[in-house]
Amino acid sequence: MSAHSSQQGAGAPSNILERVRQCAASVTRYPLDILTGDAQLEDELGIDSVKLAEIAAVVGREFNLPPERLPKGGKARTLGAIAGLVTEVLAESSPVPARVVPVSAPVAPPAVAPVASALRTGPELEARVRAVFARVTRYPEDLLTLDADLEDELGIDSVKQAEVMAVLVKELGLGEGPKPAVRPRTMAAICEAARAVMPAASVSPVAIRAAAVHVAPAPLPSRTELPFAGKVALVTGSGKGIGRVIATRLARAGATVVVNSFHSREDGEKTTRDIVEAGGKALHLWGSVAQEEHLERMFSTLVDQLGGLDFLVCNASNGLIGPFDRISPRDWDKAFRTCITGTYECAMRARPLMAARGGGSIVTMSTSMSQRYMHDLGCQGVVKAGVESLTRYLAAELAPQGIRTNCVSAGPVHGELLGMFPDAPERVARWEAATPGGRLCTADDVADVTELLLGPKTQRVNGAIWVVDAGLSGTVDGLLPVARLS
Repeated sequence: MSAHSSQQGAGAPSNILERVRQCAASVTRYPLDILTGDAQLEDELGIDSVKLAEIAAVVGREFNLPPERLPKGGKARTLGAIAGLVTEVLAESSPVPARVVPVSAPVAPPAVAPVASALRTGPELEARVRAVFARVTRYPEDLLTLDADLEDELGIDSVKQAEVMAVLVKELGLGEGPKPAVRPRTMAAICEAARAVMPAASVSPVAIRAAAVHVAPAPLPSRTELPFAGKVALVTGSGKGIGRVIATRLARAGATVVVNSFHSREDGEKTTRDIVEAGGKALHLWGSVAQEEHLERMFSTLVDQLGGLDFLVCNASNGLIGPFDRISPRDWDKAFRTCITGTYECAMRARPLMAARGGGSIVTMSTSMSQRYMHDLGCQGVVKAGVESLTRYLAAELAPQGIRTNCVSAGPVHGELLGMFPDAPERVARWEAATPGGRLCTADDVADVTELLLGPKTQRVNGAIWVVDAGLSGTVDGLLPVARLS
């Protein structure tokens, strides 16, 4: 925590800090004892930028703060810093205290989009852009001012910005996304770039998609043979995406699955609930693999409740997706601590538990672009190369205890991660065209190989890196940006 943040927190009256803590608890559902004034909200508690914005909105309503004074950026890294900012604002005026209220529902979009010509000439475009940002990020609209810096002030990283741009391109009927010389840093800049590529003629209104409807999980199909019956498997980062699919597959094979999530706590709870409702066995453990105290608590709970461990899938990952020159020292640190240190620490804690049961199996997760170049994947590609090296060392070190360690090195996989790439539709089309067979892998393809490596049919496989990318890494076309191929 910065000295400025410490001073802010130290200067806040205890009653204000306590009310701020209550606001944070109402949003995150975290126990109050971990919501201390000096805990780093993102790095230590896993509260991402979306939740931070929700906390800011609730704090704003609690203390009647004007929208422009809502805590954000550097003033929202700890609850002490937020309390300090509130103290400053209250000293300037005399707002009427209000009670903590639940987070408001996501902003409902208009039923029909305006025509393109009206968007080009009127203020409707700004309203549409703000509405899309609110819907994708779940930020309150009063926080989304047009001139606020998206990343530095609002905490909307390049991944989330790419998601917003993909939605805007589709809903505004643009042939392609805005492509200014540099990435727009504000919503005002995005509006200006959108107008530059928007067709002058009117187009038919585009209906806005409604929020996704929850579909009850399908029951796990019955199987006459359950190869993992009696086994306990920990899958880190399994609240969503590939980790969720792997966790579900292992439960279907009879294993008791420990679902782990950090930033996506609600997703982790839902994955666990879905597995149990479908007839499987699962336990959710919240925590970051990059933090030692979290790992101590997770593995202690695992032993107390399940007695041991047979399988470990190190799926939790971190790494900026974006231009190489935008990777900051903090990005490198977070990626290394999650992918390298987190994998190592999990393996070392799993070692005695597996040895006590006669052995076990570990699968790490990498990307096939760790050995090739892919535009915007520099941070993950470099760090995942370290994961593959670590896999080989773990294989040699843990073999005497009967523990095998292998790696699944996946290429682009259909799912939400693909949408995080800038110009995602264009890239996916290029990758599909460059893949022998013309089709990218799915999360189930990755889960197939993971399940195989954990199981008895690969008992003599140790220290291997299994590439699962449908042959894409064997090509050059599709990996480089178009401009570099011309």
